[in-house]
Amino acid sequence: MNRFLSCVLGSALLAPAAFGAGPTTAVAPGAPVAPLAPTTPAAAAAPADPAAGIREVESAVRAWAAAWSARDVARYLAAYAPDFTPPRGQDRKAWEADRRARIEEKAAISVEIDSLVISLKGQAATASFQQTYSADKLREKSRKTLELQRVGGRWLIRKEGAGG
Repeated sequence: MNRFLSCVLGSALLAPAAFGAGPTTAVAPGAPVAPLAPTTPAAAAAPADPAAGIREVESAVRAWAAAWSARDVARYLAAYAPDFTPPRGQDRKAWEADRRARIEEKAAISVEIDSLVISLKGQAATASFQQTYSADKLREKSRKTLELQRVGGRWLIRKEGAGG
C-alpha cells in the first residue's frame, strides 16, 4: 500500500465527521441549489480538497525530516511555527541554540519516518509516526507526534512529542 493511501486509510479522514459539517445546501423543488455559509469555524477552515491537505502535511513532515537529515539547521528550524512550544518548558531561543548545537556537532544524521498517520481538521493537523534517528554511533526508534498549524500557506510545527 502506498504511503499516501496508508495516511488516508489509517487516519479515517474520509469520514464526514472528521471535517465538521462543511457547507450545506438547501434545495427547494424547481429551485437552483445554493450553498449556505458554514456555521462553525472548523467548517469554514476545512480545505476544499482534504486529500490535498493531507498531501501538504505529509510533504511538510518529510521536508522537516529531510532538513534534519541534511543537517540544514535553517530549514529545520523554519519548519517550526513562531508559537512553537519547546519541550520541558524550555525558552524558544535556548531550544533553538540547543537544536543548532546538537545538529551541527554530528558528522551525519539520518531521520526516517514510517507508519505515518495524518489527521486533519481545518487548519490544524496531527502527524504520528515511527521515527528512526541515526547519528554517528547512535540509533533510536521512537513514536513521534507533531501538531501542525497552517500558517501563511505553510504547515508549521506547533508542538511535538515523543514516546508511547
